[in-house]
Amino acid sequence: MELEATLGAGPQLTLRQLELFLAAVEYSSFTAAAQHAYVTPNAVSLAVSELERVLGVTLLVRHRARGVTTTPAGIQLAEGARALLRQAADLQLTVGDGGESLSGPVALGCYSTLAPTVVPELWERLAERHPEIELTVTEGTTDHLVGQLHEGRLDCIIAYEVALPLGLAVRRLYGARPSVALPASHRLAGQAAVDLAELDGEPLILFDLPPSGQNTLQLLRGRGLRPRVAHRTTNFELVYSLVGRGMGFAVQYQHPGVDVSREGRRLAFRPITPQPESEPVMVAWPERLPLTSRAAAVVRLAQDCLPVDERVR
Repeated sequence: MELEATLGAGPQLTLRQLELFLAAVEYSSFTAAAQHAYVTPNAVSLAVSELERVLGVTLLVRHRARGVTTTPAGIQLAEGARALLRQAADLQLTVGDGGESLSGPVALGCYSTLAPTVVPELWERLAERHPEIELTVTEGTTDHLVGQLHEGRLDCIIAYEVALPLGLAVRRLYGARPSVALPASHRLAGQAAVDLAELDGEPLILFDLPPSGQNTLQLLRGRGLRPRVAHRTTNFELVYSLVGRGMGFAVQYQHPGVDVSREGRRLAFRPITPQPESEPVMVAWPERLPLTSRAAAVVRLAQDCLPVDERVR
């Protein structure tokens, strides 16, 4: 799709030049960008040089045998170029199918512990409503996902609001309330709800994938407790295994759906009393990068099929 944007009376830039420029930015090297784009390094260099001539600014600083670095002007252009290329691809797909259905890729990022309860529902509903949309899901920490979002690798992400930076457009999906995970043999396992004060001094198994770890510690300290962290891990399955062996309790914002650890040891998940504030779970994308029609459909579907406010997941 060889669209061209005219600047002033004569100079022109093309989408292909922008694609090659973005590849150079991403790989910090003309050679690596050329391999990615299946062209020669000279073709990448010429595309960037032509953009610099048309715009009258330096976009990339060339370093002999050390690749390239992006200037402030280059960073600004890269952000706009990602939006333009995304819109062009969306237009091509929409016009190509006559605008009758949504088709093509959508890249979604999801905070790791949310994925097991959020992604299956969303994927199943999407297959029913928009079967031609090709959804791919990347899991990770919020910081990692936000970075990929700004690099144009993801269309949108699902994460806890508390960890999202400014500069993102957000829509609320639901509120997650924390619960206590105990071994089934624990003295409090038979209660309908657990006051955190009753656990003061007991060992804590801390799920420490940001922002969960900090949220848990703040919750406990806010109730006047001094958490005694026995073990930190970023693997929530390990959290449940350690709890199942009686090595401590845990605070979780996502219920695994089963009350046994991977080792088959029974667990007890109990609400916390007094009930804490829920943590909003949001879907987010860069304010300056409009969603494609496909990604917008995924966002709307997430809002429709994930209305689980005020429930322990």
